[in-house]
Amino acid sequence: MVNERDNLIVMKFGGSCLQNKDSFDQILKILTQYKEKNKLIVITSAINEITDKLIHFYERSCIEDEKCTFIIKEIYDLHKSLLDQLFSQSKTEYSETLKFIQRNIEELKQLGNVVRLIRPSLDIKDLISSYGERLSTFILSNYLKSNKINAVYISSDELILTDDNFSRALPLLEETEVLVKEKLIPIIENSTNEIICAPGYYGSTLDKKITTLGRGGSDLTAAVIAYSLRSKYDCKVIYWKDVKGFLNADPKMAKKTALLRQISYIEAKELAFFGSKILHPLCLDMNEKGNIPSEIRSFKEPESEEFTTITKEIIKDDNVVKAVTSIYKLSMVTVESDTMIPLTGTASKLFSLLGDNNVTTVFISQSSSENNITFGIDYEDSTKVSFLLRNSDLFGKKWFRIKIDNDISLVAVIGAGLLYTPGIAGKVFTTLGDNNINIKAIAQGSSEMNFTAIIDRVDCDKAINVLYDAFINQY
Repeated sequence: MVNERDNLIVMKFGGSCLQNKDSFDQILKILTQYKEKNKLIVITSAINEITDKLIHFYERSCIEDEKCTFIIKEIYDLHKSLLDQLFSQSKTEYSETLKFIQRNIEELKQLGNVVRLIRPSLDIKDLISSYGERLSTFILSNYLKSNKINAVYISSDELILTDDNFSRALPLLEETEVLVKEKLIPIIENSTNEIICAPGYYGSTLDKKITTLGRGGSDLTAAVIAYSLRSKYDCKVIYWKDVKGFLNADPKMAKKTALLRQISYIEAKELAFFGSKILHPLCLDMNEKGNIPSEIRSFKEPESEEFTTITKEIIKDDNVVKAVTSIYKLSMVTVESDTMIPLTGTASKLFSLLGDNNVTTVFISQSSSENNITFGIDYEDSTKVSFLLRNSDLFGKKWFRIKIDNDISLVAVIGAGLLYTPGIAGKVFTTLGDNNINIKAIAQGSSEMNFTAIIDRVDCDKAINVLYDAFINQY
């Protein structure tokens, strides 16, 4: 039988929400507002820039750089400074938190020594990288206690089980769901507990090695926790950000933008893939899988009615195109040869080579004859891909021509049912053509959610604005 407080909200606070006493006071205000009617779990990122410093510490440790000592001191000083802002030294929570910080910093120093002995090790790198979330979350939980909120801290390696793909680990959902229920439900149901605080970003393998979930991993942690508790509670996830939610264009490029107040998960995933960094696509996929509603809210304006709600529901209206977005900096690779026609599985061999070397393919455009394959990659992978192709036994042969264009952008129009709306592709071509913007390649997936054009980077800003006016601003 479900009791009165069966609503469970998993809240995620990023590094920008953990800067100083004012931001911690804001978190306290938000949690106080929500805790009366909801059970709460808080997932926390590391303090801004700490994860980068930890990775830098690991890299410097690999080469026995003297800078390691200074990096560790910086990490300690940042957390100690925050501690001094948040707590009176006379409080028990101050001494407890200081001991926790000192113990973890000492562990980091020892890990640095281990790295120097064994040299680069991805599992040690992940372990070192996880300390930012450990520190920030413990500080927050004790800050809440010092303000008379009974907060319980639990480390995420006790909750999230993952595969062993270090630095980009994926949760093992079935095993994690069992563990989360076993660990968290007794804490949630204990009437003396008000809030559970758990670090984001990391978990552990079945053999207890720490793994990290990649950039955006704290958002994914929140989604996985909600997913794991969905059968017991009426779950919702709130992501507190420094923006109000998803916009229908990038404000850095578009002259006009508007907040998307309600969108579907499949549309949000398209936005996340095509340039919007607000939420990771995997996080959205997890919430969709569990049919868990999510909200993106402004941390600075927590009571504002302007926010984005994301659900499974697809709202179809006259405005088929919901957003115009882009990936500004890409490289486009074209592999062509008259001899590709009889070479069975050329595309398969090509993309296996890329996948085996951790190169992400952003788009694919191919003619039906298979004598020309064009695909997009991250700009940073351009040199690597050039080397791989020109030195491969198959593609390095003289009868293959390899061209790489490093000055392109991708622009996309996104919306539910877009594929089945007549004239969208033609309107994209006409709009760009009338504005002297040349389309170098096109791509459209079977998801019905986007139509993509590849253009010269110099035209990207212009393309975003003319497409916005053509598809969105007309209504």
